[in-house]
Amino acid sequence: MESELRIGLSAESEMTVELKDTAKAVGSGSAELLATPVLISLMENAAYRAVQPLLPQGCTSVGIRMDASHLAATPVGMRARAKATLAEVVGKRLIFDIEAFDGRDKIGEARHERFVVEEARFTQKAYSKAQ
Repeated sequence: MESELRIGLSAESEMTVELKDTAKAVGSGSAELLATPVLISLMENAAYRAVQPLLPQGCTSVGIRMDASHLAATPVGMRARAKATLAEVVGKRLIFDIEAFDGRDKIGEARHERFVVEEARFTQKAYSKAQ
């Protein structure tokens, strides 16, 4: 797997901030500005997209850690973009450096870890907890 997942792989995710994406709407604050949980989701999606097409059939990656900073506020109507770059591959553990921007400022940065899993087995194990 390491030969396919090489350091430097990258992908981007973009969004236009809507009212549903604000801190007020998601319950993380009272401001009608891009919520930190939504920014983190945008950053995580970029990391997922960077490696998913290269994973073996039946595998996916799951986020296991995010050390993120939300650096600047983004109002409703602006575009936000995150770029994730694969920085390390340690077996099935993938580590990304991520930066996010709106049309004017750097709005976030993160170090994110993902782990490659067999999707069916992982999902079955999680659902077995509910029984």
